[in-house]
Amino acid sequence: MSKKNTPDTSKFLPGADANISRRDFVGGTLIGTGAALLSSTAPLYAGSKRSVGVYNDPWTGFGGVGDYARSNGNVASTREAAHLIRDGYAQELSETAIDTGEEYDMVIVGGGFSSVGAAYNFHKKYGDSKKCLIIENHPIFGGEAKQNEFDVDGYRLYGPQGSNGFSVPTGNDSLSDEIYRKVGMPMDYTFAKENPAKSKVRTPTDSYYSMYWGEKQYDVGYYFGDGSKDWVVNPWDDKLARTPWSSDEQANLYRAYTDKTQYYQGNDFKRWLDSMSYKDYLEKEMGLSTKVTEFLDPIVAISDFGLSCDVISAYAASLLALPGTTPAEKPSTEQAAAPEEAKLAALPAHAPLSFPGGNSGYYRHILKYMLPDAIKGGYSFEEILNNEVNFAALDRPENFLSVRLNSTVIDVHHEGPTDSAEYVNVTYHKQGKTYRVKAKSVVMAIGGWVARNIVSDMPDHILDAYSEFHHGPVLVVNVALRNWKFLDKLGISSARWFEGFGSFCSIRRPMQVGNFIEPFDPEKPTVMTFYVPFNFPGHDIWEQGSLGRNELLSKTYAQYETEILMQMTRMFSGAGFDAKRDVAGVVLNRWGHAYIAPQPGFYFGRDGMPAAKDVVKQGFGRIQFGHSELGSRMNYRNALAEGGRAATTVSAVL
Repeated sequence: MSKKNTPDTSKFLPGADANISRRDFVGGTLIGTGAALLSSTAPLYAGSKRSVGVYNDPWTGFGGVGDYARSNGNVASTREAAHLIRDGYAQELSETAIDTGEEYDMVIVGGGFSSVGAAYNFHKKYGDSKKCLIIENHPIFGGEAKQNEFDVDGYRLYGPQGSNGFSVPTGNDSLSDEIYRKVGMPMDYTFAKENPAKSKVRTPTDSYYSMYWGEKQYDVGYYFGDGSKDWVVNPWDDKLARTPWSSDEQANLYRAYTDKTQYYQGNDFKRWLDSMSYKDYLEKEMGLSTKVTEFLDPIVAISDFGLSCDVISAYAASLLALPGTTPAEKPSTEQAAAPEEAKLAALPAHAPLSFPGGNSGYYRHILKYMLPDAIKGGYSFEEILNNEVNFAALDRPENFLSVRLNSTVIDVHHEGPTDSAEYVNVTYHKQGKTYRVKAKSVVMAIGGWVARNIVSDMPDHILDAYSEFHHGPVLVVNVALRNWKFLDKLGISSARWFEGFGSFCSIRRPMQVGNFIEPFDPEKPTVMTFYVPFNFPGHDIWEQGSLGRNELLSKTYAQYETEILMQMTRMFSGAGFDAKRDVAGVVLNRWGHAYIAPQPGFYFGRDGMPAAKDVVKQGFGRIQFGHSELGSRMNYRNALAEGGRAATTVSAVL
């Protein structure tokens, strides 16, 4: 292949034109978790002792330590590779693709929970008799089920990059429950015990439940920053009476949380909810004030849907049991025939649990079950969670299942007419070169925002359906703390606030894993997790997603770090917090399309037309689509179910 015919992909790759000196380590110590800590923009934090770890680039920033340190969220390399597709270079690159000569019975595009759900069902049917390849664009598998790791003062600490919170199955009526049992997951877990001699603060076992559902179970503080009532701890104990909000605002919020009135008497309650936005349901049906909608906007955005109440289906809110959507309903024929996806979407009846690194713990068990050499060592719970990844074992010719990392798929299409093609060509970009493999079947276990841009022979009816899919961004931040005495002094484990950077953060009681135990003591290190929404109410659904992604992606790591530490200083310095002394590291996890943002009609369709997600599920030819966004909401259970469904359906062509 001549150089003349090879596109210059260096112009697409991060750092190709950057005249930046890497400032990774000096004497084994990282120089600045971010430049902000050593610059005039944040002199308050200059000279702080930082955590040792990987500094990737000025946009991605500090990644922590361990196998996940170069894959914290959408890092610069994956962002730029994805923009090859967005900016229309896929066809140009595909024309010079190198044919690897490989043929697979199934290729799975994407490396998250959907992909291992597909691989599990493929393996369940065919064992080692057929070959499967997972192609993943990140430096490590897991999708959003990855972890951040820190070494702080002799302790290894963990935080979730995204997917977080699980429950132990009580039955076996879903693919997730089947897999959970099959791969040997524990049925009982031990968490650090709350010790009143050290702290009386009630602390959750995950990083997000206390933002709404578990507020009354744990100690949550609302920060107002007005000088006289900076903090109100457990504000619901007295119906918000201690907050600076007006009595009318307090009454509206309290009614939103407690009202169980049935506002619709028909038997199609769920379909009725799906006919309107959550804002309209709150304000027009329940008669609540706009204060309630404003209060719930960040909860809706953070918890599962990425955008604001005015563009999200009220039925989506009901799947999260948000205020007003869980009335004391009379039995209905609709409830009796609830779709399986709605059952999967329901929140657990009890507080969710969390592995040290979020749902990476569950993902690692599934991969280890199918590809034993993927994680070094044996099959004990402790080994699977803590041992190193064996990257060399992931992609070997002899594997029945291979995982190919750092590979961005840029084109998928049938080799010939869809109805008679025997293969699908899958083209991917890896380290500046483009390659092509053949597959007898393909599962697109990747978000619709990518699938609709890379399946080049997608029929119009599926392409049109995908135009109904919108996505919201989120930023997950893990801050490694040398102590949390300031939280103990305030009497809280979680916080909400209403101005400034972000809106919610929390620490958690860590899971004990064999002989490895993270500390749970105000005097010792922990990880504080921020879930940061991007709310732009008043704009249409497309604009809200676009504005949010622009804000998420436009700032450097240093800018974000400055905002985070300034917000923490503003809120916590009165209780003794000192960023220079107490913060050991900050890791950003940017997810530009974190959540499906389901508009009214997304679930049950509109004007007599089927729901767009049901159209996409039909697939075509040798290609099927399986991702959690095709379920009712994006979580690990729906991801496994949708990936498994897609693999089972498309394997009929084999």
